[in-house]
Amino acid sequence: MLNIISTGNEEIDRQFGGGIPSPSLVFIEGAHGTGKSAISAQIMNGLLTTKKSLLCVIENTVKQHIQKMKSITFNFSKPFVRSQLIFVPMYIKDAKWSEKNTERILPAIKEFILEKIDKVDGIVIDSISPMVNNSKNESILDFLSFCKEIVAKGKTVIITSHSSDFSDATNTAVIGTADVYLKLGTVVVGDREVKTLKIIKLLGAADTPEAGFAFEVDLIFGIKIVPVSMANA
Repeated sequence: MLNIISTGNEEIDRQFGGGIPSPSLVFIEGAHGTGKSAISAQIMNGLLTTKKSLLCVIENTVKQHIQKMKSITFNFSKPFVRSQLIFVPMYIKDAKWSEKNTERILPAIKEFILEKIDKVDGIVIDSISPMVNNSKNESILDFLSFCKEIVAKGKTVIITSHSSDFSDATNTAVIGTADVYLKLGTVVVGDREVKTLKIIKLLGAADTPEAGFAFEVDLIFGIKIVPVSMANA
C-alpha cells in the first residue's frame, strides 16, 4: 500500500504534493555542493519521525556524518543510539583504493543490505558515487533492479548521486526506474547563490507537485524555500 510520508518540512511537503510516496525508489542527483545530503536527510527525518527504521550507507565515518547532519539542524544521534538508524560507513582507515577494489563495493553493499533488509523499513545510500566509480553498466543496472525488488517488498530506497556517475544510457534507465527523481543545481540570485531542486519525476503524490523550487540550507532553521521563479533557474 502506498502512503505519503511528510518530510517534516511543510514548505517542502507542499512542493512535493503532500510529501514523499512510500514505498518508493527516490533518486537525488546533483553536482557537489547542491544540497543532496540535506534533501536526503530531510526525507530521512520524515521517515524516522513516523517510527520507520533505516539502514544508511555513508561515505564518511559515523561520527563525521552525524556531526555533518547536526551542522544543518538534523540530529540523528537519538535514532542511532536507539538502533532505529543503522549506519554503514564505506570509509575504511588506511584502505588502499584501486580499480579492482572499488569494483567489489557494489556487490558487497548489496549482500550486506540483503542480510539486514528484514530488520529495516528503508535504505539510504548517500552517496552511490564511490560504489559505481569503476562498475560496469550491467552491474549498475542489476543493482537498480535489486533496489526495485526492495521497494516491491514495501521498503523505501533513497539514493544520492553526482551528475557524472552514470553514462547517458544508464542515466536514462535510472530515471525510468525511479519513482521519484529530483535534480539539484544552483542559480545566482542578485549577489548570492541558491540551490535549486527540479522535480523530474514524482509518482504517487497526493496532489499535483510543483515543477521545483529554490532553497537555502540555514544553519538554524534547516532547509528554507527561496522565492525564485524556477522558469528562470
